[in-house]
Amino acid sequence: MTDAENKNKNPDLKIVKKDAGLTGKQRAFIDEIVKGKLTYKDAYAKVYDVTLTKAGKVPKWCEVESSKLLANPKIALSIQKAMTKREEATVASSIRTRSYVLDRLMRESKESDSDASRVRALELLGKTIGLFSDTVEIKEARDSETIAEEIEEKIIALLEESQSQ
Repeated sequence: MTDAENKNKNPDLKIVKKDAGLTGKQRAFIDEIVKGKLTYKDAYAKVYDVTLTKAGKVPKWCEVESSKLLANPKIALSIQKAMTKREEATVASSIRTRSYVLDRLMRESKESDSDASRVRALELLGKTIGLFSDTVEIKEARDSETIAEEIEEKIIALLEESQSQ
């Protein structure tokens, strides 16, 4: 083809639907589940406009219907993909925040006008790498016979306590 023919030819475009094969309500159900604020039953009731019982609760049949939706492979896969995407975004956000804070502390430790600010920034940087840990580990060596005796004593004490009640 010549350049003139390429310019006149329209590209072959196709419309690609998001979550092809899912209805709007199914997508809304997935969104509610991914938000994580509602139970499956409550999400179903909200999306499908279910009338509450006289006691103001979601009918029990909603649990069955929400289970049917969750059993649908397309819905289950969409939920899994959305949860993974959400987790990745959360991790990326926390990494960006941590990096930003550490960069700012590093800059503060070098460029601050105040000695106290520089020392405090260095202290916080040291804490992030565990430089100033105050925990002390005490390891006690015990043989298996001692441990078995202690377990037996505790079992006897629990049995006596349960019989006295």
